Amino acid sequence: MIENLDRVREVIATAFELPIEKVDRESSSQTIEQWDSVAHINLVMALEEKFGTTFTMEEIAEMHDVVTICKVIERKNSPC
Repeated sequence: MIENLDRVREVIATAFELPIEKVDRESSSQTIEQWDSVAHINLVMALEEKFGTTFTMEEIAEMHDVVTICKVIERKNSPC
């Protein structure tokens, strides 16, 4: 089970101006039309602020879906 999945969903919903109900475990850059390269950087910055961490370029490159974002945050020992 992914801890605090709702926190990640909330950040994504806010970043892409979507209702939270439209963001679920299956959401990704392939399913969210607004998720382009510029929006991805904005999302990463919002996640860094929300979780009080910074991501490496490698981590940023792999963060293209909700579950992977949570896993990256969990690896950093932050609650996600």
